[in-house]
Amino acid sequence: MKKSSCRRIIAVSLIAVLLPLWAPFSMGASQPAKVTIHIPSKSLSLMPFYFGKDKGFFPKEVIDLQLVMMGPPTAIVALVGGELDFSTTLGAATSAIMQGHPLKRIFYVQHEPAHVLVGQPEIKSVQELTGKVVAVNAITDATGMAARMILRGNGIDPSRVTLLATGVTDNTYKALTTRNVAAAMMIPPYTEELEAKGFTRLAEAKTFAPISFIGLVASTDFLTRNSNKAQVLIAGLLKTLAYLHNPANRGEVVQYIAAFHKIDPPLADKAFASILPSFSRDGTKPRKAIEKEIEIYRETLKIAKTVTPDDLEDLRLLRKVQEGARSQGQ
Repeated sequence: MKKSSCRRIIAVSLIAVLLPLWAPFSMGASQPAKVTIHIPSKSLSLMPFYFGKDKGFFPKEVIDLQLVMMGPPTAIVALVGGELDFSTTLGAATSAIMQGHPLKRIFYVQHEPAHVLVGQPEIKSVQELTGKVVAVNAITDATGMAARMILRGNGIDPSRVTLLATGVTDNTYKALTTRNVAAAMMIPPYTEELEAKGFTRLAEAKTFAPISFIGLVASTDFLTRNSNKAQVLIAGLLKTLAYLHNPANRGEVVQYIAAFHKIDPPLADKAFASILPSFSRDGTKPRKAIEKEIEIYRETLKIAKTVTPDDLEDLRLLRKVQEGARSQGQ
């Protein structure tokens, strides 16, 4: 069977799977179900959420998807307190889980990092950052963890570099462009914009730290009470990721990025080429990468107890959606 035919079957299957999930929201309800999701930026790593929303992959008649931007640590506090339904920041969530909070990863948007350590134009190597300040979104989220691993991987004791927590990616970008920091952890399309302005691409996070950045995380209590909402989101994300990975849609996606971020199409195309390989095709991440990630967090956070991937994630709802899609496609 041709790949295009397979994709059509998957798309139709996902729609069929979604129908019974939508029913509890739509029957007897005049308003769509409100779902609040934390995002740390509007970078391309979050694209599956806002692009999928604009494309209608999360049906407005059924679910009112509200994307709320805030710093990762603040978002995790809100998530634990029930003020948010989901967060996309897997890094800060991992720190919280290891410290005993009842959260679970339920979907991986990215199976590998796409963040890059970007330096001021005059800085040409990671070694030159000794004694300087590096901007990250949060010290205990994936950007902070990745920055430490990049420094260590280049022979630098992280204690010899000051990490500045900016809260959100926009602030990190401003800290670098206003020369308040020597370097910053950045993500497409900001990375490509900075390179075009002469800033230096120093190191890629994926080379040094197989850390999870973007996905879906929720409290165990919320998942018990709202499994249908989670499944609708998962199905919508799977459809969005399939659409983004389809080469036939590249032109449309690049134009969307160019318009959304107000950048030239060639720069948008370059940024999309950078981010696309990081996107998972099926919402999962290799177990060995997660085990390595656990080692990084345990060492950094001084966690003595044993932690396994099963302590971090619960992919049962993802598997349920996938199994439903397969059965509908047969």
